[in-house]
Amino acid sequence: MMRKYFLPVLVMAITTQAQTSVLFIGNSYVYSNDLPNTLRLLALSLGDTITVTSSTPGGATFQSHAVNATTINAINSGAWDFVVLQEQSQLGALPFEITTTEASAGQLVELIHDNDPCTMPVFYMTWGRRDGDDLNCASFPFMCTYTGMQQALTANYVALAEGNDAFTAPVGEAWRLVRDGHPEIELYVSDGSHPSPAGTYLAACVFYCTLFQESCVPSTYSAGLDPNIAELLRGIAGEVVLDDPMAWNLDVLPPTDASITGSSSEAWNVVTFHHGGPGEHAWSSSNGQEFTSPDATFTFPTSGSWTVTHAYTDPCGRTDTVTWTVEVYEVGIADIQALSSPQVSVTGYGIELRGVESGVRLTGFDTQGRRVIDQAIIDPTEVIPCPQGLLLWLIKGSEGERFVGRVFVP
Repeated sequence: MMRKYFLPVLVMAITTQAQTSVLFIGNSYVYSNDLPNTLRLLALSLGDTITVTSSTPGGATFQSHAVNATTINAINSGAWDFVVLQEQSQLGALPFEITTTEASAGQLVELIHDNDPCTMPVFYMTWGRRDGDDLNCASFPFMCTYTGMQQALTANYVALAEGNDAFTAPVGEAWRLVRDGHPEIELYVSDGSHPSPAGTYLAACVFYCTLFQESCVPSTYSAGLDPNIAELLRGIAGEVVLDDPMAWNLDVLPPTDASITGSSSEAWNVVTFHHGGPGEHAWSSSNGQEFTSPDATFTFPTSGSWTVTHAYTDPCGRTDTVTWTVEVYEVGIADIQALSSPQVSVTGYGIELRGVESGVRLTGFDTQGRRVIDQAIIDPTEVIPCPQGLLLWLIKGSEGERFVGRVFVP
């Protein structure tokens, strides 16, 4: 039997590719003032290279995009890092029950993932019209005002992101903060719907913070705006996105985890660590052994402390590295006796021993090799608290006899 102690030191790094590709699917809210290129130049000023492509026919909806040959061909033309999805500005605020928005969004996400399962869809939350939507006001009173329309847009876009495991780019919420706190900054053109250059710049800032999950405040690119106004807009974008990223589903990516899922021992100095992830593995230990398989079997030449490192890269290119210490020492299996074996059973809140005398010592380990119990047994009938899960136990008798076993504590 071998006792193993794991003291993990987690080092996690999700790497951003040197070049990020973004496809915009939308309409005039995207092509007005060339939002994709504004984002590209903003990112470039911060040291990030973005390639941008778009499919933005005027007035397009999710439903029309889902069957549009140009849009479908654009989706299938590359392994995109992000695909941005923008619904027609009024439909995006209306209840899903009366529109095709929700169903068509799902169709587009399916097309995106059929092309590349690692692409992240990003729902482009647009803004309420400056004076509300008079065309839908009679049937939907909340659409009569900017505030009501914005609340509906925010709720719908967040729901779309959560329902499709996607990001939300909360441009509309940044828009609201600018309107409330800096009404002197004109975000609309004269129609009260489409974005002014300042509105497009604000959108680009929100997209940068959403895609990279980093502040864009250090940028010196102002897209022709007054530098002070541009700096203000960058700050508001960062505040909206980064102060509460979970609100916009930016934590949707499952963490890439190199931690082992278990271990097994064939001899006192031979340990197999299990992971099983479908990506790339790089195992190494301080005794010089290396493996690239999902599971790795290490043979430690002597008792003592050894370090093991597992670097894992998932199929989408995200990486994680875990290093931990393994303490190995020989128990002496030949001395373990099977006669008159004690019994270890589970109670409602711990374990109890039977068939042992006072003075034995109980040691217990969890499946990660951590010592969770180590105590002398004074009263053999006492119940010993124990954490939930599989417990590997060792009992040492007063004459040096040893007994081992396992029990599951629910």
